[in-house]
Amino acid sequence: MKYSSMSHLLTFAVLSSVSSFAPNSYFSKRTLTRSCLLAVVTGPDGKPASSKQEDIALTLAIIMAHDARSVTVTADQLLNQMSDDLSDEDEEEGRDVSIPYDAAAKNAFEASDKSMAYADFKTTYEADAVTLVKSKQPIDVSIPYDAAAKNAFEVSDKSMAYADFKTTYEADAVALVKSKQPIDVSIPYDAAAKNAFEASDKSMAYADFKTTYEADAVALVKSKQPIDVSIPYDAAAKNVYEASDKSMAYADFKAAYEADAVADVIAKQTS
Repeated sequence: MKYSSMSHLLTFAVLSSVSSFAPNSYFSKRTLTRSCLLAVVTGPDGKPASSKQEDIALTLAIIMAHDARSVTVTADQLLNQMSDDLSDEDEEEGRDVSIPYDAAAKNAFEASDKSMAYADFKTTYEADAVTLVKSKQPIDVSIPYDAAAKNAFEVSDKSMAYADFKTTYEADAVALVKSKQPIDVSIPYDAAAKNAFEASDKSMAYADFKTTYEADAVALVKSKQPIDVSIPYDAAAKNVYEASDKSMAYADFKAAYEADAVADVIAKQTS
């Protein structure tokens, strides 16, 4: 390839064509063709370019071809790699990795002595597997509601049928539970009257005795009420009146007494 004083022109041409080198977002490996990846040489059969214009064009072609492929592989190598990648993808998509439903039976058959045909072995194997699974089911530990009656019947002399024994047993159990109920220790409201009546000579009917007893009880309670020891506000006037000759009515005496008392208090305030 020739380089001359026209290098500035080559630089300008490369820069003006830089948009041609920008990565194309729609460019795909699958769109590459062998023709675009073939090695570019300068001139026919590798001969030097015949003109400056051809030199620039071939230089641009080399740069663009270099941009379109890896710098570490040739065009043929890249095409082969792409072909291998596509083959691997197709192979992975078509590979069946499912496990046949009778794989366990097949494995067991292969490990056996193969003394019977696989079809018969498979039938026996699956039946045994189902039996094993069923044997692993949770055990029923629930207690039937008549378990107590059954246990009592088993230790009895079985002189009667279980149905009759069960009926009698449950009736006896109910009676036993009722006998264990809490005792009523409440006291009826007329218990005192009843006790007094029982201790009396019962000369009258209980109803009449109860009425009289309750009336006496009320009177007794009232007689036990606290005595009023309060002093009325006119007690002083009453006491003086009682000690006077009572020549006038108490009301008039009280009025005169209270007026004198007030005047006496006022006189003491000012003295």
